[in-house]
Amino acid sequence: MIDESSKQPIDLQEGAFSSHGKLDGKRVTVVYTMYNHLGDFVVIGGLLKKFDLLEVEFESLVAHRHSPYVPSFDGNAKDRFFNIASIGGFLGLIAKLRRQKQQGRLILGIPMAPGSLQAFFFFWILKKLGALTYIVDFNLINADVLTPPRRRYLFDRHLAQAAELFKHPEWMEDTGMPLAIAYPEIPKSRSSRRIGFFPWSGRGWLPEFQWPDSRWLDLAKLILKSPGFEIALLGKDNDFAMFEHALRSQLPEEMRRQFVSRPAASVQTLVASLRELDCIITVNTSALHLAHALKLPLVALCGSSAEFWLPEGDHVRLVRDTKGVLPPSDQYDHDPLQPSLQRIEVSEVYAAFEELSQRAHERLVAKS
Repeated sequence: MIDESSKQPIDLQEGAFSSHGKLDGKRVTVVYTMYNHLGDFVVIGGLLKKFDLLEVEFESLVAHRHSPYVPSFDGNAKDRFFNIASIGGFLGLIAKLRRQKQQGRLILGIPMAPGSLQAFFFFWILKKLGALTYIVDFNLINADVLTPPRRRYLFDRHLAQAAELFKHPEWMEDTGMPLAIAYPEIPKSRSSRRIGFFPWSGRGWLPEFQWPDSRWLDLAKLILKSPGFEIALLGKDNDFAMFEHALRSQLPEEMRRQFVSRPAASVQTLVASLRELDCIITVNTSALHLAHALKLPLVALCGSSAEFWLPEGDHVRLVRDTKGVLPPSDQYDHDPLQPSLQRIEVSEVYAAFEELSQRAHERLVAKS
């Protein structure tokens, strides 16, 4: 806990307020933290692109740690992303923020993950160095400003927070998350419906985050019973070739022709493969967020991941482990009391897929 008596008095920037009781966006800078995983970039990069599309007046910056995805940002990235894991990036961010604060700007620090202690102490250091005005959080009591979470999914939550801070409720009229990665248009010329499988998790060493290979196989057989479907295996995991061979070799001969592989050499090729799909079935990982940004119908297998990583929408179906005793967290621990992918049955996933496919078909018929 931070000693409340040790907090420095806030040097309030009067110029950051308008006469109507709103923050003057032209005199406010918001700094977000971001980890180095692809899913983090999809969410925070999508948030920045959303701000650009909304033509907000405040400046939005990102402090990250060696994120390899920043160069692929589809938008204005100049002087916007700072790699604070490097001396140049850390000092560059401090110099920019201190200069802005001295010019009368209000500097807000907002962690990507709610209640992040690492982000809190990073912003606390910035305050001590005269580079930050307020630490803003959803639920961390030591923050200077608390904005209760209004939505579940992390992108929606941050967008609602911005709308609340700057008193622009109209920003929530369209909560669609744009994809912050440039991608080419790919026309679909197939008559069959392609269903993507993405079984890879960044926490694959933990059984709670793995759905057994035998269940992926059984699910593939159920889907491929229909000649109108094909399955595409996506990803770039080190075990891709072995997993692909295991599934293909155990499929009946007539189904193998309906099974294709799409290894991804880059984020762009992964996005291109996703755009060829009619639906994706995935664990809670980067492909989930990419598919959500593309408005691709998706079925997500949810194990022990924090709820704020789960998107919402008519195109989303979540399959949860209902046998978990405790609510899910975001810890990298083996805890049998928390939800686990190991306890999700094939029938549950297939039921979600069928229901989503039927809804998608009804929408297509309605449009025609």
